[in-house]
Amino acid sequence: MTNPYDQIRTVFIGGCPRSGTTLLGAMLGAAPRCVATPESQFKQSIPSDLKVDWKRGLGRDDFQRALKKNFRFKLWGIHPPHSGGAGEMNPQEYREAILSLIDVYALKEGMTDWGVWIDHTPENILEPLTIMKIFPEAKFIHIIRDPRAVAASILKLDWGPDSAGHAARFWAEKLSYGQALELAYPDQCMRVHFEDIVKSPEETLRSVCDFCGIEFVEGILSGGGFRPPAYTKRQHKLIGSGPDPGRLDAWRSRLDPWEIQDIENIIGGLMEISGYSRSSLVKLSGRPWNRRLVQRLRPFMTYLRKKRHQFRKKYYGRIRLARNSPSKVSHIEKT
Repeated sequence: MTNPYDQIRTVFIGGCPRSGTTLLGAMLGAAPRCVATPESQFKQSIPSDLKVDWKRGLGRDDFQRALKKNFRFKLWGIHPPHSGGAGEMNPQEYREAILSLIDVYALKEGMTDWGVWIDHTPENILEPLTIMKIFPEAKFIHIIRDPRAVAASILKLDWGPDSAGHAARFWAEKLSYGQALELAYPDQCMRVHFEDIVKSPEETLRSVCDFCGIEFVEGILSGGGFRPPAYTKRQHKLIGSGPDPGRLDAWRSRLDPWEIQDIENIIGGLMEISGYSRSSLVKLSGRPWNRRLVQRLRPFMTYLRKKRHQFRKKYYGRIRLARNSPSKVSHIEKT
C-alpha cells in the first residue's frame, strides 16, 4: 500500500529569534496545500534528549511519553498520537510519526488536504543534520535581520538576551550556524533577508516559493497562513497584517544611542559583511546617566524577566486540551 506521507514535503525556516521566522511562516502557510504549525522544537529535541542511536531506533513508548511532557508540543493544542505499539522507530518511521501530528493539527485548523509542512522554528538552523536525517527532502530558509532591529525586539521580552551587547553576540552566534548550513548545503538552504520580505514582498516570496517548490498566489502576501498559539500571541501580535515597511527603522528610536553603539562596536564588521551598514550615530563619550542606571538595575530586571517567563510556561503548560480536540491518529492508521 502506498504511504501518503512519502509525498509530503517539508520547509524549515530558521534564524536568530525575532528575525521574522514566524512572519515568513505565516506567509508561506497561506500558499495552496501548505500548513504552518506552531514552533516544533520537540522534533529534534526528543531524539537529542533521549540520546537516540538511530542504529537501534527510538522506542515508540519513549516517544509517546516524551511528547506528552514536552511544553512546546502542548502549545499545539492537540492530543498526541497512539504510540503504534511496542518496538523501535527508525528515522523514516519517526518522520511519519511527526507528520501524523501535522495531520491532526491541520484537521484542527480546518485543513483536510495538505502536502507541504511549513515549520518556522528558529532553532531549525542549529541542528540541520538531525533534521535532514529524519526529513531528507527538507528545504531550509535561513532568514537574517538587522541585529539592531533584533535587539530592539528581543530586549522587551521575558526571555533571551538582557543587554544590547548580549543581543549582538546572540545574533552573531545564530548567524554562524545559518552561514555554515548555506555553505554546506546550497541546494537545500536559501538565505533571505527580512528587509527584502518587507520592501519587496512579491519578488522575494516568488523566489522563496520557486526554491521550495510551492505555488505562489497573491494571498501569500497578507501573511494570514498561521494562527499563533495563546502563549506567543503577544509577541506575534502583528502576524496576519502583512509586512510593514514603516517598522524597518523602528530600532533607531527604540534603542538608546549607547545600545546602538555597543552593538556596532561588537559586530560592526560582521554586520557590514551581512549587508547592514553602520549608523551615522555620533560617537558617545563617557557613560550617560541612563546607561549607568540600566546597568545597576539589570540584575534585578533580569530576575523579574526570568520569573515572568517561568510563570507563563507553568501557566500555559497546565492548560488542558479542549474536549472537542481532533481524535488521536497514528501514522500506522494513515498508511
